[in-house]
Amino acid sequence: MAVACLPEDGGEVVLVREFDGGRDRPGVELVERACEVGPSGGKLCLFTDLLGDPLCRVRHSPAYLMLVAEAVGGPLGTEIVGVVRGCVKTVACGRSQLFSKVAYLLGLRVSPRHRRRGIGRRLVERMEEWFREMGAEYAYVATDRDNEPSVRLFTGACGYAKFRTPSVLVHPVFGHDLAPSRRAAVVRLDAREAELLYRRRLGSVEFFPRDIDAQNSVKSFSRAIRATGVLYLCNCTII
Repeated sequence: MAVACLPEDGGEVVLVREFDGGRDRPGVELVERACEVGPSGGKLCLFTDLLGDPLCRVRHSPAYLMLVAEAVGGPLGTEIVGVVRGCVKTVACGRSQLFSKVAYLLGLRVSPRHRRRGIGRRLVERMEEWFREMGAEYAYVATDRDNEPSVRLFTGACGYAKFRTPSVLVHPVFGHDLAPSRRAAVVRLDAREAELLYRRRLGSVEFFPRDIDAQNSVKSFSRAIRATGVLYLCNCTII
């Protein structure tokens, strides 16, 4: 992958390049810890534990990439100051049974000390270049609707448009309107049974992944801290 350079004040240069698991892991973990994972003020948020694997959110996708922004020549020498992940997969486009290649952009982080310098935008633009190379027709990202800097970046600078505002339910869910039926039972399914259930009940909905069998074979771990509103933004001009 070609390396892009961004000149910074004080002689510091920021390189955007592919993630190297052998040497970048500690720096990526520092950036992740330095960035807020949700809104302040006691609001609810959802936090995904990476379990020591920065690629865990995209590793099992058919095609994936992780980029880092590396500052060189600054007061701390060389350090990771930004990160973004992306993947491309084939998904259903509604009941017509048509499929499209869709790109997902996720995990964009920029160190608080390096914000407002265009690093986040450059990471997004370089990832979008890879999306085009992979033949993606659309790209989308999910962000907290109250995260104004993120919404401005994607809708203002990067040309994304709002297309969904889903509600995220996490455990425990309070305020049940109806008591669960005593005839209902919770049954554990293996990966194959879960795949068949998903295909039968959800196979015609938007963004249903063709590789659902791969998704179900992976154990994922999420820690639900609280809940928040999520805004889906789509870039339909990726091609």
